[in-house]
Amino acid sequence: MKRLFLLTLLLLAPAFALEPSWTQLDVNADGAPEHVAITNLADIAFNDSGQIVGWYVKQIKGQNFKGNYAKAPNLIKPGLPLPGTIENFKPASASFERDGDLMIASFTDGENTLKYIINPRKYSLKLEFDSHQPSTLLWSGINRTDQPVTKLLLAGSDKPLPAGSGKATYVAIQSRANKGYAFILTASQPFDAKLEPVAGGAKISVALPAGKNELKVYGGLNELVRLHVEGLYQLPGLFSPNIWGKLSLGLLYIMELAYKYTGNWGLAILLLTVFVRLLLWPLMHQQFKSMAEMNKIKPLMDEINKKYKDDPEKKNEAIMNLYREHNINPAAGCLPMLIQMPILFMMWRVIANYEFDQGFLWIPDLSLPDPYYILPALYVLVMLAQTMMMSKGNKDAMRQGITMNLIFIFLVLKFPAGVTLYWVFSTFIGLFQQWSINKQLANAGAQG
Repeated sequence: MKRLFLLTLLLLAPAFALEPSWTQLDVNADGAPEHVAITNLADIAFNDSGQIVGWYVKQIKGQNFKGNYAKAPNLIKPGLPLPGTIENFKPASASFERDGDLMIASFTDGENTLKYIINPRKYSLKLEFDSHQPSTLLWSGINRTDQPVTKLLLAGSDKPLPAGSGKATYVAIQSRANKGYAFILTASQPFDAKLEPVAGGAKISVALPAGKNELKVYGGLNELVRLHVEGLYQLPGLFSPNIWGKLSLGLLYIMELAYKYTGNWGLAILLLTVFVRLLLWPLMHQQFKSMAEMNKIKPLMDEINKKYKDDPEKKNEAIMNLYREHNINPAAGCLPMLIQMPILFMMWRVIANYEFDQGFLWIPDLSLPDPYYILPALYVLVMLAQTMMMSKGNKDAMRQGITMNLIFIFLVLKFPAGVTLYWVFSTFIGLFQQWSINKQLANAGAQG
């Protein structure tokens, strides 16, 4: 029994943060091993010529492909020039190393040097090319669609073009307009670029003058929170969020403001939770009050069900009269729950895609699941307490609540710790609100 329990824990175990590392694997089955940078967000494979042959984006942070890249999302488009191709550059040597938190791939032909600097906590990398003569960098993609969205924003403009050339602020290839994946090239100053849609993909050419050139290359989720984190969301015409995206940004800005004053992301999430609960307080008050009153008239409901069990029409009429007599709106208990679910989804979206540079208490990374299961255990406790309080005296409601909570626990095990922290603290506040409402109704009943 003990072994079965341990096996279950292992199967349900959330993803832990991966230790950034270099490894050698034949990711494209060409018979030659590539040099692969393993990170939490994406694995990037280089050949000995300094070209990128695989850019594998992880749909779950900390996901370990374990060398199986055949079905992993790859941004490299077959049949196009490999990203990182530089004309007249054929390196004779290469090195792959760690420098603190950064991972660096360097290639040199003795005179010219190409360097990729990878931050394991970002989808972006910095590309440096130090050359004695002008050259051209080729980039291509994106292997997630046959009709990518292509954008080139010329300096001084706020409307990107689908193709063209000139001094560019950014060049982007997106699998879809506001979804999917993206390659985005930017620099600290406008750079000479040409964008060409070709053969179901796209090709970018960047003119590199003699001397040291630096470009920032983003390869990851085409998602507003992630683009905000990496300083790209503000680029004109790059991303247009819908109403849910705008609301998610609102929550994100409040969380960042709270962090500005607390200096701790865990405390920022708790303050955001308080803010959301205050907004929902009137609606939640109606929900909790309605459920408490429903529990109060439960014996009368049972009598009606028993009395008119063979006459549904009279039973419904008697129940509606009972609601009117006690001034109860049965729908009042459902609306707040329907409103809470989109907020929970938006919180998941914000926290799962955010990059936190610190933990909170025992939690090493708020954007990954709690590795010690403490938050899921607290979730079970507060949800059971809430179910017992809200279904006081109503066995059917208690049984339904417990069943639903048992279903949710499997999701909570995979939730980012920050989302679970929000949900546990929000439920705890709800317990206090429910307790105060129950007490008010009990006092009103005693006085009556």
